[in-house]
Amino acid sequence: MKNNAILKKITIANNLKHFEIKEIFELGGFEFSSSQIKAFMAGSQNKNYEKLSDEQFEAFLNGFILYSRGPVDEPTLLPRTIESFIIGLVESGNTGAIEEIRCLIEDVNDEIGTADE
Repeated sequence: MKNNAILKKITIANNLKHFEIKEIFELGGFEFSSSQIKAFMAGSQNKNYEKLSDEQFEAFLNGFILYSRGPVDEPTLLPRTIESFIIGLVESGNTGAIEEIRCLIEDVNDEIGTADE
């Protein structure tokens, strides 16, 4: 499977928008215009198609890790994938799942409090 196809599958599976893909590439060390991002996402028969190199794809994957979990030096930062998931639960009105998450957070806070004593 080619890099472009994998990129497209990752973005669809994670419901990423073009501005998010652009941000992910920037986190990986590459800056692309919106038209370049669209060229990577275009089918190979499209006249605007642009092949994604291994180096560019590696940068995307590295950027995606940072985008998903946050920088290593900020471990208290809520990973964006979790944040997006929780926002999706709120928007869909899934109060049962939101309540379960709240209970889990309370349990963790209790454990942290107990460990500090």
